[in-house]
Amino acid sequence: MITNLTTGMAMRTTKTPHDPEKELRDRTSEIIYLSTKLNHAKETCVNLDLERQKFREAGRRIKEKDLDPVWIYNGTCFLQTSQANSLKILEKDTKTVEEVREQVGKVIKQDTDTFLKLHKERNLEERGFDLKPLLKDGKLTD
Repeated sequence: MITNLTTGMAMRTTKTPHDPEKELRDRTSEIIYLSTKLNHAKETCVNLDLERQKFREAGRRIKEKDLDPVWIYNGTCFLQTSQANSLKILEKDTKTVEEVREQVGKVIKQDTDTFLKLHKERNLEERGFDLKPLLKDGKLTD
C-alpha cells in the first residue's frame, strides 16, 4: 500500500485479482476432503457400534452361563479371570468404546455443519440439531 505524502492516508492503487475459478477449485477440494472424512468417520462409528455390541453380548453370555474361570482375549493374549472381574473388564472396555464413539459423533456433527455451509445450505443449527438435553445423569444441564 502506498501512502499519500500530503495527507498521510493510504491510497489503494492496485486491486487484488478476483479469481472465481480458484475459489471454486478450493471449495470443491474442501468438499471432497470433508466427504471422505465423513465417510471414514461413519465407518468408524459402525465399527465401534459392532464392537460395543460384542462386549454386551459377551457380558450377557458370561452372566447366563455362570462361568467362574472365564477366559478373555485381550488383544495379544488370553486372560483367565473370575466372572466378576471379567464383567468389570468388559464394562470398562464398553465405556471406552462409548467415549470414543461420542468423540467421533462430535466430529461428524462439526464436519457435517461445515459441509452444509460449503454447499450453501442451511447449517445444522438452523435445522434444529443443536439441541441440548435438559437432564443429564438426573441433573439439570446449563
